[in-house]
Amino acid sequence: MAQVTVGGLSDPARLATDFEQVLERLEAARSFGKAMQQQQLLARAQKLLRTPEGVAHLYGYAQRFDAAGVFANGDWEQPEALQPALVSTTLRAGGINATLECLSELRMLAIAEHAIESPGMTAEEARRFLQQIMASNLDLLFPVATEETREADPAAAERVKNLFEFILDRLGAAAILDALVHEAERVLLQRPIMVQRVEALLRAADRATTELADDDPSVSRAREWMHALNGPTPLSRIGSREDYAAALTELDINALAEEAHNFGQAMARTGLVSAQHADLLRHLVDNAPELVGPALALNAVGKVSLGAHQTLISDIIRFAIWRETARSIYGLSKLLEQGMTFIRPVLPGLRRLMVLAIHPTVSENLRAASEWQDPPDANVLLLAGTLSVLGQPRGVDQGHNPTCQAARAISLWAQNDVGYLLELIAFGARENELLMQFEGKTIRSSELSFGLATTLHTELDPVSLLLTPHLDRIYMEMSRLTIGRTGDGHRWVNPELHGWWVHRGFGELLDTATGNVRGFDAFIRDFYASYHPLYNGGRDLVYAQPCGIATTNFNADLVGWHALSIQRVAYDPAGEWRVYFFNPNRDKGQNWGQDIVTSTHSHGELEGESSLPFEQFASRLYVYHYKSREIGDASAVPDEAVARIRALVAEGWASDRTWDD
Repeated sequence: MAQVTVGGLSDPARLATDFEQVLERLEAARSFGKAMQQQQLLARAQKLLRTPEGVAHLYGYAQRFDAAGVFANGDWEQPEALQPALVSTTLRAGGINATLECLSELRMLAIAEHAIESPGMTAEEARRFLQQIMASNLDLLFPVATEETREADPAAAERVKNLFEFILDRLGAAAILDALVHEAERVLLQRPIMVQRVEALLRAADRATTELADDDPSVSRAREWMHALNGPTPLSRIGSREDYAAALTELDINALAEEAHNFGQAMARTGLVSAQHADLLRHLVDNAPELVGPALALNAVGKVSLGAHQTLISDIIRFAIWRETARSIYGLSKLLEQGMTFIRPVLPGLRRLMVLAIHPTVSENLRAASEWQDPPDANVLLLAGTLSVLGQPRGVDQGHNPTCQAARAISLWAQNDVGYLLELIAFGARENELLMQFEGKTIRSSELSFGLATTLHTELDPVSLLLTPHLDRIYMEMSRLTIGRTGDGHRWVNPELHGWWVHRGFGELLDTATGNVRGFDAFIRDFYASYHPLYNGGRDLVYAQPCGIATTNFNADLVGWHALSIQRVAYDPAGEWRVYFFNPNRDKGQNWGQDIVTSTHSHGELEGESSLPFEQFASRLYVYHYKSREIGDASAVPDEAVARIRALVAEGWASDRTWDD
């Protein structure tokens, strides 16, 4: 008989029956025969964990786990001996042990809900155990895209997410409210363009506040962030969209000024934009244009930019700023504050997007990827997205795609060559292809069939959604054209893909033929002499430069190769030399092992930057570009510094490689 499936997965009810039959065999088995039944049980549990309904079925059997011997003769046998700090490693490792861990959490939930009496653990202790693992592993409940998660088994991640959602629903979110808000704050300090994960965190926090008293300190802290998202003023949080628009017409100029100030400050403080902010801006450009500046929380440069181009900025707001595109208000604010309106191509390039004839396929893709059921026109979406990218160049990310090269390119162009980026956006939107040159050869993305992303995840900003598929294929074709050359292909690809401002000097650590580490000391010394102001003659970096790192997990094991850009090297507020860099991952705060944890704030980072102490960053570097005519004295680099970096690499990601010194 054919097996019934639901949504591509086996029917949870049928799987539950199968699971119960194996559980009964496990219960009846003698001690020496339980091992085989345990393996069969875990295989069936894995399938049930793939759906929320399956998790609920498993929980229904949790009371029988101990007596049946599910955890017999293993690390999970005594719940009181379990340590919350070890749960994360087990769940992330996947496999049978991760499944056992999931069943252990369901047993712990049964203890917390008094469905099981455990001689060594009280219900309150079980509840605290679960609250601790939930609070410390929010990325498993609200997944984030990084190199490590992209390499992981998506089915394993889905199983854990389903489990955590089930536990959170039973326990309530109040116990992890502080963790939810802290995680939202941490991510928002990076000022990403895409904030869906933050919004999910805050929605969970919003639900949690209903479980607590209004005067609870955690509730007050959470509501500040939720108000920034849902409406920062009392007037903006009552009634419908039409009610707020009507209420604005009744305000006198003083009340309107206060409304504009409060919206602007909430956005500047949190990086969040509420939908009502769009209603307010659209009202102000026609009725009180002098208040647009406060509503955008502009600094002195931003006020000058707005004053010099008030008419066109007003037209842009009328055209592109709607509730559906309100997030781009932050990008518009930052664009003005950076003085980008005085860069010759910017305003004509933005104006062109209002009237551009967008290719039907591009239009369909932009609107289909929108989170709205009835999205605005493609021109509106693309212009709004362009405001975000120009204003937040380090807020661009690759999402769940293996396209760090494309995301980095978009970010670099927005910083180093904005006119070129605007040309690419217009050409790509109109033609649904891109044309680039590689050493005199024209490459057309429409003639290329594949890139690194076999299927594009579309949770991207509109500019990235438009350009990434083309850039991905072009990058792969450029890489193909370097096959057979001696050395790493990025030596030639990066300048051709990104632009003339990429330095032609090139440092590479690995022998591409063998994978061996080659010339380590010279590689590190030249990096110091090129980038460290104490050893390069005090030269600051003029143009952000592409580089490549060996990205690692929390054990310092190699995950893969990753494209970054070095933004600058400078003293941090504590007086330590740091490399400030752009990471195309959506969450830039990462643990790379060996106590190397990327910082995203509090060490002098600009919005969207990550940073590490110079030596720690150098320990993950494997290719970089430098200006050959402006390199310092490599022999002046201290031997001790080179030795410390060498130890990090030799004991970490390159521990299993041959070293050719």
